[in-house]
Amino acid sequence: MTTQSKIPSLLIKTAEKLIRQSIPTISEIIVKTGIQNVGLPNVELPNTCLINDELQKILEFRNSIVNQLNAASKITETLSKSLDPLTTSVTTAKTSLNIAKTTFKAIGTAMIFANPVPGSVITGYTKVNNLLNNDIPLIITQASNKLTSVKEALDYNNSIISKLVNILKSIDQYLSGCNISLTDSPTINDYASKVNQQYSEIEDIPSNKEIYQGFTLEIVEEPYSPTVNRRKAVAKNNQGIILLSTPLTFSTDNQTLLTAIKLIIDSNNLKAN
Repeated sequence: MTTQSKIPSLLIKTAEKLIRQSIPTISEIIVKTGIQNVGLPNVELPNTCLINDELQKILEFRNSIVNQLNAASKITETLSKSLDPLTTSVTTAKTSLNIAKTTFKAIGTAMIFANPVPGSVITGYTKVNNLLNNDIPLIITQASNKLTSVKEALDYNNSIISKLVNILKSIDQYLSGCNISLTDSPTINDYASKVNQQYSEIEDIPSNKEIYQGFTLEIVEEPYSPTVNRRKAVAKNNQGIILLSTPLTFSTDNQTLLTAIKLIIDSNNLKAN
C-alpha cells in the first residue's frame, strides 16, 4: 500500500481519536453548565454562572479540547499537503459533508438522550462511557465505510474539526459571559480557524421537514407542562401515517432529531415505498 493510499485511513483515525478525546469533556461541560444547542447558531446560554472554582474547571476542560483540536488539525494539515493540488483545497464534497454531519449529529443525539432533562446529571456517566465504547466506534465505522476517495476523507475530517470549533465558540461565549478571561488560554490554530470559516459558509440551515427513503420526516411537539414542550422526530408514509418516531426529548435542535430518525430507518434498512 502506497503512502497516499493510506491517507484516507489516517484521516479517519485522526477524526476518531479527536472525537473520543473530546466527547467526554464536552459532555461534562454540557451537564455542568446547562448550555443548550452547543455549537449551533441557536445556542442557548444559561442565565446563571457556576461558582468560580467550577468555572475554572470548565476553563481547563475548554483548554484541553483546544489542545486536542490543534493536534488533530496539525496532522490533518500535514496529510493534506501530501495530496495533489486538486485535493488540498477545502472545497467540500456534498456527500462527505452529509456523512460528517450525520456522524456528529448521531453522537449529539446519543448525548441528548443520555441526559434528556435540562439540568439533570448523568448518573455515574455510565451512558457516556457506553457512548464512547460502543456507539461512537459504530457510528464512525459506518461513516468511514461510505467514504470512497481521499478528498471525501479529508472533507469528513475537516468537517469534524469545524464542528468542534463551533462547540468551542459556544463554550467561550459562556465563559466570557461569566467574566472568565481567555487571555492566557490556548487559541484555535490557523488551520482549524480557516476550515471553520470555509465550512460555515456552506452549512445549510436545519429544517423541521425532510423527505428520506420515501418517508416524510417531521418534528412534532407534545406538552410536558403548561410552559414546556417535548419534541420528537416522526417518519410518515405517503398517507401521512406515522410509522416511526424517536424518543421524546427537550432538544430544540431539529437536525439532531431528524438524524436520529434517519439512523432508525438506516439501521433497519427501511423504505416507505
